Amino acid sequence: MKLNGGYEENTLIMDRLFRNNPTVKSREIRTVSGIRCRIYFGDGLVATNLIRDGIIAPVMGFDGKMIQGRELDIFALSVIQLPEVQKSSDTVEMEAAVAYGDALLFVEGAQEGLIIGCKGFSFRSLQEPEEEKVSQGPREGFVEPVMINISMLKRRLRTSRLKIEVFSLGGSTRTTCCLCYLEGTAPEDLVSLMRQRISKIRIDGVLSSNYVCEMIDPSIPGLFRRVGTTARPDVASAALLEGRVAILLDGCPQALTAPFVFIENFQSPEDYYVPYHQAVFARALRLFAFFAAISLVPVYIAVLSYHPGTLSTKMMINIAMMQEATPFSAVGQALLFLLSFDLLREAGLRTPSSIGQSLSIVGALILGQSAVEANIVSPSMVIIVALSGVTGLAASKLKNQIIILRLILLLFSQLAGLWGFVMGLSLITGRLAVMESFGVDYLSSMPFISQGSHEDSLMRKPFSFMKKYGRFISKRRGG
Repeated sequence: MKLNGGYEENTLIMDRLFRNNPTVKSREIRTVSGIRCRIYFGDGLVATNLIRDGIIAPVMGFDGKMIQGRELDIFALSVIQLPEVQKSSDTVEMEAAVAYGDALLFVEGAQEGLIIGCKGFSFRSLQEPEEEKVSQGPREGFVEPVMINISMLKRRLRTSRLKIEVFSLGGSTRTTCCLCYLEGTAPEDLVSLMRQRISKIRIDGVLSSNYVCEMIDPSIPGLFRRVGTTARPDVASAALLEGRVAILLDGCPQALTAPFVFIENFQSPEDYYVPYHQAVFARALRLFAFFAAISLVPVYIAVLSYHPGTLSTKMMINIAMMQEATPFSAVGQALLFLLSFDLLREAGLRTPSSIGQSLSIVGALILGQSAVEANIVSPSMVIIVALSGVTGLAASKLKNQIIILRLILLLFSQLAGLWGFVMGLSLITGRLAVMESFGVDYLSSMPFISQGSHEDSLMRKPFSFMKKYGRFISKRRGG
């Protein structure tokens, strides 16, 4: 609805619009010369000192002359002492502005209103993200207000090439979404594609970054994500320097980065704050942990079921005696104990932090010991499953994928032994080989793939030997 009436009609419309909203307050004030003005603002959303010193006091002290038809221009340029001021006649825009912490000002004689920025809502302090902690490096993370997050990016990227495009998503939430990229570094076709997909989002409400993540990637859903997430401004800044784009959403303390490739699952922000040889070892360890997490149990089942001859006679006799004492088959024990392990981990995550970690550790110890003493599972199975679970924790970015991949390989191993395991592993690798993330091969920058730069892939070279920012798409060194 557009406002085109006088002061009385406009204020009456706004009173009706906010009549069922007790948090919206209004006050009528007059200038020295007797001009009536009315201000609307959200209680608890605005900074009261800005309302008092930046709007009410200057308006009440104004004694200048008014020019018919230019009332709002005079107030915006000469009276209001706040930096964010714009004219508007759209009631939907005004309602959204008040809900986001802005104030409205109507002046007698004007047909429109002023939207004045005076946000003052509280938010949590800048803290290090729980899931991306590092022993060295910055200790701050993104918070919910999107403008605070943008300021943290601008503090690190002090260049005019940092471009930010703003979108409004959600018919009811009107959530602010910011597309960030470095002009001249990010490929133009990538920026255009991302801009097009964000513009096509049609949904009633957008409450978290996952809403946007699923809707900008129209491909068939798969196990491996093709859009990265981070709660650290230093990681998001590095992604922009590499030619990627970042998406910030108001109300969400995570940034989306794209493209996202497979090797990034084994990289950590701390890799850039320690000597390069430590980073190389840590990345190789995470990759080995991922492979061990999905392979230990399937290979153990395959060897017991189809290839017992690969084991020594003494070991095979011991395993057979332990298996004989249990009522379940080897694959049944594996499924039972894997499910119990994952349930304990999930319970530990959902339980208050004061007891969650203790619940996971103590629960696993008691459960494993009791299961062995009751002859429900064999001791060797407990050891294999425990090793699989512990190695999976080292590749924390793929913890959900590990659960599913382990079950898939377990099924193939039960059906065809080691040949089935190799077949399942080949199918997973083949799927990764044909995947793309916004036009970039998903296995890009892997050591055995020709596409991309290997200066910062599984191995991180010293910074003095890195010739360009990007791993695979950036073509400009910046300036």
